[in-house]
Amino acid sequence: MNKFRLIVDPPLSGSINMAKDHAILHGVSHEKFPPAFRIYRWVEPTVTVGYSQNVNDTVNRDYCSRKKIPIIRRESGGGTVLHNMELTYSFTIPLHSALIPQSVNESFREIISPIIKTLEMFMDNVEYKSVNDILVNKKKISGSAQVRKYGSLQQHGTIIIDMDDEIFTSAIFHDENKLKDREFPSPRQSLTSMKDEIDKDIDEKFIEGFITSMISRFSEKFNIDFINSDISESENSIMEAYSKKFSSDEWNLKR
Repeated sequence: MNKFRLIVDPPLSGSINMAKDHAILHGVSHEKFPPAFRIYRWVEPTVTVGYSQNVNDTVNRDYCSRKKIPIIRRESGGGTVLHNMELTYSFTIPLHSALIPQSVNESFREIISPIIKTLEMFMDNVEYKSVNDILVNKKKISGSAQVRKYGSLQQHGTIIIDMDDEIFTSAIFHDENKLKDREFPSPRQSLTSMKDEIDKDIDEKFIEGFITSMISRFSEKFNIDFINSDISESENSIMEAYSKKFSSDEWNLKR
């Protein structure tokens, strides 16, 4: 069995969430600490942008300022994401672990597959869309991004529980050409959520059951023995230092 830390967090601020993922990425480097599977949520609506993105191209900064929605630059690539009513995961392992193919595309597929298996327990027509998305009934319900740094690989991604249509359509700019190519008349119609797909209330009991199922699917896929844990003392120090970085305009807005 492969030993992993299992970290299930309550809702946290965007800066702490990104800093904690960074601390885990650093801690797992060169097998200093065990690999980690983390599940977390967001205490308030938050926009994150990919490492190389220009904020002004993808984020409605005036709207986010008025609504006090934080804008945070991730260390991973990928596009701009509104984090709100969702589950977020991170999966962190040594870069050359035999558990994961070295190919970026194949590593995405492998790490995403237990999430697909979990979603299939609750809804129909779930499919993988290369490189890093999950679709339900041809609409996106999950996206993921990767960073490879410090000798570690970290993949994190979202699973949409519900949508606030007004915030989603206003906080970020949407690629109209991409929507037209996929034959969606509006940004909202290109996405779906657990609430959209499941004919029942998505309450805390349901979410807890979904999390338990997802943990089991990851354990089966990668032969993992999970140890309920949190970050180490040294990782916590890194998290505290980097939460300031992820709160700063110097890092988040200047590209």
